[in-house]
Parts: sequence; structure tokens; C-alpha cells
Amino acid sequence: MKADAVMITQAVDEEDPVLGFTPGWVNGLARHLGRLSAYCLRAGKHELRHNVSVQLLGEGKLRRLWRLRKGLKADLNEMNVRAIFAHMCPRYAVAARRIVGREVPIILWYAQWAKSRWLTAAHKVSRIILTPVQESCPLQSDRVRVVGHGIDTEKFRLVSRKRSGNIVLLSAGRIAREKRYEFLIEAVAAAKEALPLEELALRIVGSPTVPSDEQYFSELKRVVREKGLDEAVEFRFAVPYTRIQDEYADCDLFISTTVRHSFDKAPLEAMACGKIMLTTNQSFRTVLGQYADLLIAEDQNPHDLAKRIVHIARMEPPECERLRLALREAVVRDHSLDRLMKEVGDIIASL
Repeated sequence: MKADAVMITQAVDEEDPVLGFTPGWVNGLARHLGRLSAYCLRAGKHELRHNVSVQLLGEGKLRRLWRLRKGLKADLNEMNVRAIFAHMCPRYAVAARRIVGREVPIILWYAQWAKSRWLTAAHKVSRIILTPVQESCPLQSDRVRVVGHGIDTEKFRLVSRKRSGNIVLLSAGRIAREKRYEFLIEAVAAAKEALPLEELALRIVGSPTVPSDEQYFSELKRVVREKGLDEAVEFRFAVPYTRIQDEYADCDLFISTTVRHSFDKAPLEAMACGKIMLTTNQSFRTVLGQYADLLIAEDQNPHDLAKRIVHIARMEPPECERLRLALREAVVRDHSLDRLMKEVGDIIASL
């Protein structure tokens, strides 16, 4: 008999621009389990497997805890729960431990370098902490296991862009300072000195979510004006996760300038679509393998990133094609959704 499990996550909504991947994770994990009881703070559009139940915790701290307590108690009575999988929810890993005691092991997924008191507390109550790469978790502990990211390589499949005469650069993610979009804009301004401006188009897909992001967004638009890049740089508001693959399909080169230790999914999704990916983030060195020296730019030197943009723009098509295929293969091999969910399912079964 297959093991049952509980999953606690933030949202189950395939249209959420940031968390739209979660229904795929729920379904992927459920394929390796008897039953999966999923709890979320917010639910939207989703189609889940027959062996998945979703319970909405809703608004209000006390109400959420009451619903989680009631639900977990029922799950323990009705299911063969082998583990509770807390996805990016350290505080709910702690809450679950208080509710179920030591009866059920806690598995925490964490993929953010920021350390908090909730993460410290969750580390104490979790049997295992899963993270995509070593650099994506700030804890030094034998409980931490590096397991790769979960990229849906069926959704993000190999595509080729029909060139329209210009080179489309894409960056995607929330409009926030840690994304360092001003660094990218500076690099594009430098690259135009070697390439005619009309040959370069930069699209930044993402939305500000808090007031500090709005201020940063205003600063970015001012930088674009000051650099004379109004015709070259386009800001597009975040699109539903169900459509983000179309943005990847319509670019030639994906660029990530996110701060070090942040291991975003977007660059891997673009690579799965067969897009060449440039970054300033050393956390991607293992992923990029033999191509790391080519594709990782100096993180304090926009002119170095500009040189790499120009170099790739001038690469011969056969060389580009080999690179595109190699990058997709790296994601399929080490970061695919199927591989990750099978590993999580195996871990749960072994507990």
C-alpha cells in the first residue's frame, strides 16, 4: 500500500504569476502516493488528481491555525500519513509539529537564502529540509538535502523563435530590488555601443507587489529614460503562469541578474524551453557546468555582461543550437518535476 501524506503550501492556483507551478507539484507528488491532503492559504484555478483533497485555510492567523489543527487531526485518523511536506512555509512546519507532536515526520522545502527565526524553528522540528542547490538554503546542517528544482519540462518544452530582425532579451520576475534590473538596463546600454540599438530589445516581465517595489519601478523607468532606451526596453506586467511559456518562446536570450544565493525557477524554465541563459549569479555554476564561464558574468560589472550579450548575439547558429540543447538537457537531467517528485515520494515512503 502506498504511503499517504499532507502538503502545506501558500497557494494552489495555476494562474498565479509566482506560485502557479504549485498545482503541478501537488499532482506530481500525488502520483507517488496513495492519498495527498493539501492545505493552502489561497486557492484558485486548478485541476488535481482524484487522490488529492484541497483544504483552504483562508484568512486570519487564528482561523488558519484552527482549520489546520482540525484538518490534521482528521487526516491522522483517516489516512496512513507518513509525512507532512511544508512547501516554503517554515511557520506552518512549526505549527504542524505542535499539532501532531512527534507522531509524523516533517519535511520542509526551502529555497531562499534569507534566514529567519521561523526557519531556525522549522529546522529544529523538521526531519529533512529539501533545497534545490546548496546555495539556496542558509542552513549548515546534515538535515539539508540538495534535490534540484521541480521544472515541468513538458510545459516548458524546446521552442525556437522565428527571428524578426532584432535580438530579444528577456528577464522575468517580480519588480524588486533583489532582481537588480537596473544592472541589466546598464548592460543593455553598454551592449548598444557594439550592436545597433534597433537590433536589441529588452523585455522585463513582472509586477511590483509592495510599495517599495513601486518606488523601485519608478526608478527603473527613470533609468531607461536617462539611458535613451525608451524604444529598446519594454516593461510587461506579470502574466499568469499558464502563459509564461509564451514569453520564453518569444525571446532569444534570457538574462537573470538576481542577487547571489537566490536560485530562481525562471532561468531554469527558460533553459527548459531551449533558451540560452546569461546570469550574474554564481549559484547557477553547477547547473551550467562546462558553460558556466561563458554564461556567468561578473556581478558588479555591467560591461562584462554587455560583452557576453554581444558575443552570444554574434554566435553562429549551429553553435547556438548546441548550447540551447545542452542547457535544456541539464534541466531535464537534474531539475525536472518528475525526478524531484519521485524523490520526495521515495523519501516519504522511507519514513
